[in-house]
Amino acid sequence: MIELDSELKDATLARQRLAEELIECIDSNADSSLSELQVLEQDLLTQVKQHASSAVADSEQQLSQSLADMNAVLARLPEPLQPLLERVDWNAYAFDKNYLPRNLPFCFEKLEYPLGDGRTAVVRVPKEIPFYASDYCYFFDSDEDSVNRINYFVFRLAAMLPYSSQFTLIDPLKMGQSFPYTKRLPFKRMVDNDVAKVLEDILNDIVRIQSTYLDNNTERLIDVDEEILGNAKFELIVAKDFPQAYDRRSIELLAKIANTGPKAGKMVLLDLDNKAELPNGLQLKQLFPELRDAYLNSNQLTWGLGKGFAEGIKSSDMMNAILDGLSRAKPKETKLGFSDVIATDPSQWWQEDATEVLSAPIGGSGSRKNDIELWFGERNKQPSSHGMLAAMTGAGKSNLYHAFILSIASRYSPEDVQFYLIDGKQGVEFQNYPQLPHARVVSLNTSPQLARSVLQELLDEMNRRNDLFKSLGFSDFISYRKAGSPNGKLPRLMLVIDEYQTLFEDDKTGLGSQLMINIASQSRSAGIHMFVGSQKFVVPGMSQPQATFSNINLRVAMKMSGEEITSLQEFGAKGKQLIRACTETGQVVVSHNGGVDEVPCDTGRVAYIEEGQRKQLLSQLVDKWQQQGGENQTVLLDGSEQPELADNLQLNTLFASHPQRPNEDQWIEYANKPQHLGGLNENEWYPIERPSVFWLGKEMNIHGQAKVVFRRRANEHMLLVGDSNEARSGMLAYLVAQMPVNASTEQYQVHLLDRSIKGSQWYGVMGAANQQALNNSASFSEKFSDFAVHLDAVAAELDKRRAMDEEDMLAEPSIFLVINEAQRVKELVKQDNAYGMKEYAEGSANHFAALLEHGSEYGIHLIFSFDNVRSVSKAFDRNDIEGVRHKVALQMSEEDSFRLLKTRDAAKLQVDGKKPIYALHIDQMQNRPSKFKPYCYNDAVGLEANLNHLAQLFAQWN
Repeated sequence: MIELDSELKDATLARQRLAEELIECIDSNADSSLSELQVLEQDLLTQVKQHASSAVADSEQQLSQSLADMNAVLARLPEPLQPLLERVDWNAYAFDKNYLPRNLPFCFEKLEYPLGDGRTAVVRVPKEIPFYASDYCYFFDSDEDSVNRINYFVFRLAAMLPYSSQFTLIDPLKMGQSFPYTKRLPFKRMVDNDVAKVLEDILNDIVRIQSTYLDNNTERLIDVDEEILGNAKFELIVAKDFPQAYDRRSIELLAKIANTGPKAGKMVLLDLDNKAELPNGLQLKQLFPELRDAYLNSNQLTWGLGKGFAEGIKSSDMMNAILDGLSRAKPKETKLGFSDVIATDPSQWWQEDATEVLSAPIGGSGSRKNDIELWFGERNKQPSSHGMLAAMTGAGKSNLYHAFILSIASRYSPEDVQFYLIDGKQGVEFQNYPQLPHARVVSLNTSPQLARSVLQELLDEMNRRNDLFKSLGFSDFISYRKAGSPNGKLPRLMLVIDEYQTLFEDDKTGLGSQLMINIASQSRSAGIHMFVGSQKFVVPGMSQPQATFSNINLRVAMKMSGEEITSLQEFGAKGKQLIRACTETGQVVVSHNGGVDEVPCDTGRVAYIEEGQRKQLLSQLVDKWQQQGGENQTVLLDGSEQPELADNLQLNTLFASHPQRPNEDQWIEYANKPQHLGGLNENEWYPIERPSVFWLGKEMNIHGQAKVVFRRRANEHMLLVGDSNEARSGMLAYLVAQMPVNASTEQYQVHLLDRSIKGSQWYGVMGAANQQALNNSASFSEKFSDFAVHLDAVAAELDKRRAMDEEDMLAEPSIFLVINEAQRVKELVKQDNAYGMKEYAEGSANHFAALLEHGSEYGIHLIFSFDNVRSVSKAFDRNDIEGVRHKVALQMSEEDSFRLLKTRDAAKLQVDGKKPIYALHIDQMQNRPSKFKPYCYNDAVGLEANLNHLAQLFAQWN
């Protein structure tokens, strides 16, 4: 008898030609998807079985040659597909590919072929069992070699699925000692004394997989597209010495897994002790109706003849080599691409209508790649007003935001949808979106006050829309749009906040919570929605959360900590079970029905958008909008940067809407115009008072610009106090540069004393403002002795005006005396007189008292810049200070803040650090502190750019 060792893996090959064709097919598909490999394996099996069942050798030589050819082909098979694992050099294998076993080779069988001369050739071939493609569970008889046979299943699967296999090795009799290598397996469930608890977790996982991946079109996990499947694991559950040491509960759970798990990729293997009895009332065949003998394959594969010989693994060297390789394996990252969810061809964009609903596909599940969506509006009489997202760090929350924003932006035009995007304090997720045509407001590194102001702006917009609808006889946004938008097309507005707990920080009055409640309960009818997110649903500082959540239909959850899930009240028990199964980045659970168990949640994976693709999409959106004649009018609010005068919307609107200097009526119209339309929102603008507006920086809201308005009223002067030279010099220089905004050169006078230290970086800033913006029309002095000449003349002018007829006096030009670094003007320091009273030394400085008391009523305004409150106190007494209407304070001590402003708020300006710089404006008549970010002098280049911008605007009017 001649016995030939064939070393086959999947089947025998009967002819060299067939063998070469098959191996070429395998080679060409080595990097193909799992589904393609599955089809290939099935084709191989079918063809080989046909040849193996019919091949009869004519001679010993022919048979020997054929088998030699087959062995040569087998040597070229990928290592995990080799028939004998121990003949592979696992130290050299990269473990970089998955080979999903629909069928699993597990033992060898003898095939006998007659040679025609009375002799018989015996060939050993591998035998398969249906595995992840089957609905069976398997057993073999327990004996002293059981561990080696189990090892074969474990290490075969681990080699074939290096990063998609998971193992649960149950060994209650020996407390896990049968499998000492368990802790080295990359993916395993650790089994302790509570076996039932582990099995319950597996059952929960089966439910999660069924809900996440399986549907009418996809009944088995192996049929799910690998981009959606991602890092989902196929699991082998081994029950050693079954049923010894297994309690009734564990046996029933194991049976349930065996009967329901195969479709979900969970396979049970029993090491069956036939001598052990089951607990009373339990029968093996009833518990495991689909149980199959792994070696006899009862009623299954019968295409082989003879007795099977099991392959076991005993070599510790080989096991160590595979385990070491698995520890080094870097899985291929499989992500659902954004192009699988949304059309990336710009010609197919902006085809959707936002009249009734906004819908954003963000990912897929099961057999489909775009069936996970977030929608807002009204669909089939069901409303979806607002949404909330909770996800721990690393869960993929940022990518979900990008998928959501770009999905909407590619489906709806900027005329249909506009975004208000707010990053939390340290957020940078939305930094690329100021260029997005759909972005109305983008706020980066947002402070709590600024975040709340955005919500207030949306509430104001809601009220404006509701007033419009009411005046036209419409009930809501939808009815207005369906009527053809008679007063112009209104877009739906989508507020997106990352780390929305920012709203509630430093909020002693609860304003942030109330604003959020108002938007949640009232804004849907106006076409305004919000989608906010954080690491948890209810965040610190949030008051009355139930009042908010009762109006949030859309609940979105990604990977969260077990503790957070346990305490979760925003989802029912079934939803929380699905959230627990979100163990990988990108997995998501979505409910549009408030998370109730009565309505199933959608589960799946969010499409991944790489940074390069995101930037490309943004660029294409910009190009498409520009081709249609659209302009980008995004308001950028950067909490980490100082504002620039050139970006002042109110200033730019003034010049854009008035090609020539406005007359009195036009000034009134502009001043009364709301801030969101670029106006001053100043209802008290009376030309007879010769009002003059000067912008100092950016308020902590969307449209507001920090400004002072000087009128011919009592005490209309300004003190600017603080130790930040860059802020004081910036505000004062730009204030001087803005003089031509209010009047032509002949209608104002500026007398400027700059006491900046020569050689300092602030020296020359005031002179540049005078030169570039005013064309040197201001008198400019660096010494008080030079300035005194102008001060004397102004004092004489005051006396003259006090004696004039009021009508004639009002026609006189406004005069501004500006003193920079006033703490360095020693003439301003009051001295004790003979009676112990503080007064200026004899000379021109004495004019300040009269000018402070009476000057502003006659059009003479004083503006001082000091470095600290102590210096102010040396120049002015308490009554003088209180008589100055406009005070601008930078960071200072609580004591100084109270002395200057009668409030300690200036001591809290820089609570979050030195940058950005904040300032506080107090209007003494209104007593309303206004926090803002001032214009600062950072460098000569920035100063020149802003001054040139002003000069170009002024040239338009000249």
